[in-house]
Amino acid sequence: MSTFILSISVLHTSCPTELSSQNVIDEDVYITTEDTKLFANIRSNDSLAPVLLYLHGGPGSPLGVPLLKAYAGPQLEEYFIMVYLHQRGIMKSERVNDDAHSISNYIKDIHYVVRYLKARFNDRDIYLLGHSWGGLLSYMYLLNYKNEVNKFIAVCVPLDAEAMTFGRIDMMLQWASATNNQQAIDELNALRKKSVTMLKDEKTSLQKWMSQAYGGWHRNLDMNKVNKVIDYEDDIPAWLDEQKHIEALLIDEILNIDLTDSIRKLDIPLLCMAGKEDTDVPWYIVKEEFDNYGGEKTFKLFENSHHMIFIDEEDLFIESVVKFLRTK
Repeated sequence: MSTFILSISVLHTSCPTELSSQNVIDEDVYITTEDTKLFANIRSNDSLAPVLLYLHGGPGSPLGVPLLKAYAGPQLEEYFIMVYLHQRGIMKSERVNDDAHSISNYIKDIHYVVRYLKARFNDRDIYLLGHSWGGLLSYMYLLNYKNEVNKFIAVCVPLDAEAMTFGRIDMMLQWASATNNQQAIDELNALRKKSVTMLKDEKTSLQKWMSQAYGGWHRNLDMNKVNKVIDYEDDIPAWLDEQKHIEALLIDEILNIDLTDSIRKLDIPLLCMAGKEDTDVPWYIVKEEFDNYGGEKTFKLFENSHHMIFIDEEDLFIESVVKFLRTK
């Protein structure tokens, strides 16, 4: 990816919260990228802490940010300056044309945001935390922009779209067999015979069983907690429709991704997390890809987690993140 001229402008939509402690940060900012403005909420109880940029799952998800903010986020704000980025075209970020929803643009966005954070926080350590789609973008960003961040945490991240797709079918078949669900076995076996390009048209069938296998990603979700931190939209169904539209725009690009060999080139310290009961991104697919990583690395399997590790095993997730990032 070619280098381009950095142009950052920041609009503070709310002043830093003035509490009794001068160390508290609570800011809303807009960061100007090559073609749009991205919204970020920056929060911490220690203004001198290192910076942790969170890239949520999706693509296009209106819940990726509030899910973390409702669970592990507040505890992480005790140790880090948390940056909750709203990805392009969703939540509080500016809308963009359909043709601007390209993976290359998402990767450039991260570069602009990291450059802003370095300037804003005087070149202190910047860490990256990517969940699912956000982790996939993180890997691609790291491959294109060297030495901009200090450490990376990948949470339930697929690197090979085809291996991930058929891996999730196989894992759901294991669940269906263990629970004697013959309907699921029949439907999933039929899907197993199709090509990955055909499976994009079978999304409804896939999601039906993904929502049931091992309780689904939402099995421990308390939407009352999540609703308390949503500050950008009352009509979630409308946002979910927008998510479907963005997914449709990106699906062909996503299905062609395979970073399994490319990550041999990376050497930034990595903590890779996976949930043992995650049918969205099966842990053994993540582990096989992790083994190819070129740099210092640690793999952490969460035995009692589905796709939302920071919900299912919140305390262990926080402990693992803090330990990894605070160890020199």
